[in-house]
Amino acid sequence: MSTAEPALPAPDEPTLDSVLDQLDDSEGLVLRARESLEETLGGLKLTPEEERALAPEIAQLRELTKKLDETTVEIAAFGMVSRGKSSVLNALMGQEVFRAGSTHGTTVERASQRWEVSKPVGPGWEEAKLILVDTPGIDEVGGETREALARDVARHADLILFVVSSDMQRREFEALAELRESQKPILLVFNQIDRYPDADRDMIYAKISNERVRHLVRPEDVVMTAARPDPFKVKVQRPDGSTTISWERPAPVIEPLKLRILEVLEHEGKALVALNTLLFAGDVHEGIVAHKVRIREDAANRLIWNFSLAKGATVALNPIPVADMAGGLAVDVGMIVALSKLYGIPLTRRTAVILVKDMVRAMGALGAVEVAGRLMVVGAKALLAGTTVATGGMAAPLAAVGYGAMALSFGATASWTSYILGRAAKVYLQQGCQWGSLGIKTVIHQILTQAKADSVVERLRDDLRRKVSP
Repeated sequence: MSTAEPALPAPDEPTLDSVLDQLDDSEGLVLRARESLEETLGGLKLTPEEERALAPEIAQLRELTKKLDETTVEIAAFGMVSRGKSSVLNALMGQEVFRAGSTHGTTVERASQRWEVSKPVGPGWEEAKLILVDTPGIDEVGGETREALARDVARHADLILFVVSSDMQRREFEALAELRESQKPILLVFNQIDRYPDADRDMIYAKISNERVRHLVRPEDVVMTAARPDPFKVKVQRPDGSTTISWERPAPVIEPLKLRILEVLEHEGKALVALNTLLFAGDVHEGIVAHKVRIREDAANRLIWNFSLAKGATVALNPIPVADMAGGLAVDVGMIVALSKLYGIPLTRRTAVILVKDMVRAMGALGAVEVAGRLMVVGAKALLAGTTVATGGMAAPLAAVGYGAMALSFGATASWTSYILGRAAKVYLQQGCQWGSLGIKTVIHQILTQAKADSVVERLRDDLRRKVSP
């Protein structure tokens, strides 16, 4: 090791002031993270129904705010069965807190304990809460459920301890690579080193750090431990001179891991808490938005269906020629206004009327069919009424049957066009009152293609028949 005097820092090298600035910026990062969480919570703009449905997710965001305020750091242990995850955490705790064992199914759920360290992490960490978290083995029985639980813990964790006890298996390497994608710092813990001769231990350590994980974990983050060394026989002499054999367990080798954890927390801890909190908050917020969209999507679909049936009934039951067309238009306008309120983008009735006219024109042939159909119904009404009068009312039953069949048919057509208009308006509102790069005609064509006209029309006709039947 060189004993030369340390060189003075060059002008462009970090100085004490720049280091202090970085510490200040770390505090600022925590503050900005908290402000971001508050802004996220304030910007959700949920309806009472959505707030009830999303209560657990909102509670998670509020819990993240508390985590920032209390500087809570979660340190989670991962690994396969029998690698000593629980033993590593117990050794850090200095007592048997987490259940340790060598059989499958030992750790079946997330377990956590506060870690009180004798050596302070550093300035500003006096009130911090360090939480150790144990997880099921990644190869536990019923693995899919337990691996999902492990992934969920990884989302919360600020620092991950990945525990191995020999050269890594393929499954361990794949799990480590997957955890690396969570963008969390990882310490690779080579545990149970007491079971190897020194030469074998050093060979395995070199193989792991230099070959297996060099692109995933830094060499200084590969730490050797013996969290629960195997007991050994000792000969104990009794006061009477006789001897007996006893078993003793050596003290754990855990200090290197403890020191490395504290070093990571001292240099990167607060930034990690802030960044990991924001990463997790981003996932939670994304889930809230997706759930919010699904809730509004379901409500919008119900609204469109009900308005479509209402329009069909208006056309089918209105005995006054031309008036049914005006009534149908009023229903379409009302539907779009109701949809706009649902999506939180209020439209005036005038704007909704213009939007209906634009969409009917964009519908082209389908819109023309509805208009022509309504005109035919007007003519048919007049013809049937004239026939009834000419026959002195004798043709009234036949006219009623004919009119009913025709009214139901064109009522279904009116329902269908209203359904397409509603779906198109929903897309328009979801995109912030824009048709986007596709344009109105393309959007409507896609909706027509996706709607599978035959099945939707049949459903509309069946529901409409029940709605207009006496």
